Amino acid sequence: MAKVTYPTYSNANTANWVGDFLDREHVVPGGSKVDAAQWSAQGAVTVTTTAAAAVNATSLAVTALSGAIPAGTILTFGAGIYATLSADVAAAAVAIPVQPLFIAVPSGAVATWPGTSGKKFIASGTAIGRTYAERDAGTNFGPAASTDDQIYLLVHDIYDAADNNDCELYRPGSIVKENFLPTSAAGVIDKIRVLYVCVRGVY
Repeated sequence: MAKVTYPTYSNANTANWVGDFLDREHVVPGGSKVDAAQWSAQGAVTVTTTAAAAVNATSLAVTALSGAIPAGTILTFGAGIYATLSADVAAAAVAIPVQPLFIAVPSGAVATWPGTSGKKFIASGTAIGRTYAERDAGTNFGPAASTDDQIYLLVHDIYDAADNNDCELYRPGSIVKENFLPTSAAGVIDKIRVLYVCVRGVY
């Protein structure tokens, strides 16, 4: 189980999104863990298709890539849906060349290339979550989604979830400076606003 530390609100290590003292009234005692498998490594690139691609297609239309991806990379867009890059692809590309597809890839399909650095850094203030079914199955926290039943904010940075997946949870009902939070998946901020007392922070 994760350890819990209690720096004060004025502590220099307190993230700027935190609006309360980091004591047991605002940090869940005992901490928890994240599921490292659900988090991407630094340098990871998410690939999202912007149009459907038919069987035997040799190119995928995608949103502009955040980074380069090497030839030979196998992208998994879901159960049984794969595409293999036939050439290197540069950052910002909006089309990627692939070997002829064995199965159609739908528009809006998402795959992630994990990158090469290996470190799975998760920033303080990141929304983490899981469904009750995942909780009951013993699954640790992943990136929060609007469909999750449990959502918390991460108190401290996790420098590499693959090495140490302990985490500390900010207790619901505490004050959050929402404009200083890292970005979250669509709909998650609405849940954060229900769970926490959200205000706008100033520099």
